[in-house]
Amino acid sequence: MCRSLPQIDAISERMSTSKSMAATLSAASGRRDDAPSGGAALSAGTAISSHSMRPMSTIRPAFIISMGLLSPSTPPGDWTVSPIQRVLAHVRLAVRADDAHARCHAHRGKLAGRLFSVNVPVATGGRSQRLVRGWVVLTGVFGVMMITSGMVFYALGAFLDAFVDEQEFSTGLAGAGVTAFLVASGVCGYYTGAFVNRIDVRWVITCGVLISSVGMALLAQIRSGWQMFAVMAVFGVGFGMCGLVPTTTVVTRWFQRRRSVALSIASTGLSLGGILLLPQMTRRIEADTLVAWAPRFAAVYCVALLLSTWLFIRAWPHEVGLAPDGDPVSHDSRTGEAAAQLPGTPFESAVRSRFFIFTGIGFVLVMGSQIGAIQHIYKLTGDRLSLEAAATGAVSVLAGTSVVARICGGIAALKASLRWLTISLMVVQCIGLCVLAVADTDVTILVGVIVLGSAMGNLLMLHPLILADAFGVKDYPRIYGFGSLLMVIGGAGGPVLVGVLRDSFSYQSAFFAIAAIAAAGLVIYSFAGNPLRDHLAAPSPAPLPTSVAKPLTQLTAPAPAIARNGDADAPPEVLFEVVANGTPDDEPTARPRRAPEVWSVERT
Repeated sequence: MCRSLPQIDAISERMSTSKSMAATLSAASGRRDDAPSGGAALSAGTAISSHSMRPMSTIRPAFIISMGLLSPSTPPGDWTVSPIQRVLAHVRLAVRADDAHARCHAHRGKLAGRLFSVNVPVATGGRSQRLVRGWVVLTGVFGVMMITSGMVFYALGAFLDAFVDEQEFSTGLAGAGVTAFLVASGVCGYYTGAFVNRIDVRWVITCGVLISSVGMALLAQIRSGWQMFAVMAVFGVGFGMCGLVPTTTVVTRWFQRRRSVALSIASTGLSLGGILLLPQMTRRIEADTLVAWAPRFAAVYCVALLLSTWLFIRAWPHEVGLAPDGDPVSHDSRTGEAAAQLPGTPFESAVRSRFFIFTGIGFVLVMGSQIGAIQHIYKLTGDRLSLEAAATGAVSVLAGTSVVARICGGIAALKASLRWLTISLMVVQCIGLCVLAVADTDVTILVGVIVLGSAMGNLLMLHPLILADAFGVKDYPRIYGFGSLLMVIGGAGGPVLVGVLRDSFSYQSAFFAIAAIAAAGLVIYSFAGNPLRDHLAAPSPAPLPTSVAKPLTQLTAPAPAIARNGDADAPPEVLFEVVANGTPDDEPTARPRRAPEVWSVERT
């Protein structure tokens, strides 16, 4: 039985004042009655304290006096300390230490909350483990995004330049090959969204990694235009299966309250891939050829993605006994029905809504102009500055700017309106494209790249965030897959348009044209308005069952085993109970019920 500290003190004081009790306990512990009662008497015990892991016989009487278990007025000759008193001393010491530790831990949490203006709950082992598990999954998603963007998406510009230099393709033809890649990835991403709710997302990503690795290796075998289109289509199919659709789906499943921050951190890998991986690839392509390095790139790409996928990512949080944001999962969610229980708008209703249509058209135009600028900014910088190093540096600055801007945008999305934040970033993108259209020096190109990069990373992150916020998580893979398909198909014309206008006129005309297209997308998106969020509406209450009154049946009261005082001849009463879904035709039946009785025990 657990006792409070005052109870322990009272017991210890009674024990210390009762010499007969002390003698009895001493005899029970093996100490002789004629043993000296001073410090030598304390060496008889052999028990070990679980708190300090020291023999309890080493506890001095002065220490026990300080703990309140021995009266200070007791003469030294009468210091009889029993094993029970020693145990009580250790119990009280442990309780005081644990209480002080808990108060200190809570004080640190309150202090951290005051310093950072956040609520800091007292962390427990289970809560820390749940939080760590979510960040481990986010780390895997970060790695997949970094590798796919750095070695594929950002590298498309380097591949385009290699096709022009090594195979003597025109810029328009090479841009059409990039368009074939984007269309294939968009179509495959749409069907991938339908699969990830039925198949473990890790297997979907693995299939995409294998297919895209084959496509990357086949880049070394391209010698004609039709071969380029075929290889880029295979390459795009694999990229669509391991790109944004499966990775953002994992993030939306694992995070709900701080989804914008999680998406901003994960999608930062997109920009870091351009900063860290693209310069290494372009340096080797320029030193040798794409024909020589494409198979090696494919091997590194395949191994790195498979490790990131299978070491860190889990498809659903309920697979490890968790809910989104590390919350405890309910028993029903453990049975594999978590997807059906998630809130969300059905796919058919979502894609027919006014918000989805205007948002989709707006992002098609905005992302089409953005993709066209990204794929040609490498060649634009190289042509205007006549320096390959400057072209690589421009792409790295573009990616680095998007990293910082994406993190800031993810934090801003927690408090700001997603609609107005998106409109503001679209305006910034239009300004950046206009600056790049007229830039002809290293400083002006740098300014244009920084302005464009600040909008580029955030718009790519905001598209899945807007759809998840508007339509929920239940059918998010299909909704985002369809939206991504529209965006990619429409945006795939960006590189082709820029390439054709560059061959016919100049990069200045091309970038002014895509800036006008982005402005048109801004206007269309502004008419989308705010989403209805029907999935967040409270469900209508279920109708109450019809009820009728039905009496209890006749019951026989058992004979009591003890005497009673009461009126045995009290008239019976009819006691009714409510029976759900009954019928009014049920016949009432009475059972005898006696008046309240007073029970007493008779002495014999």
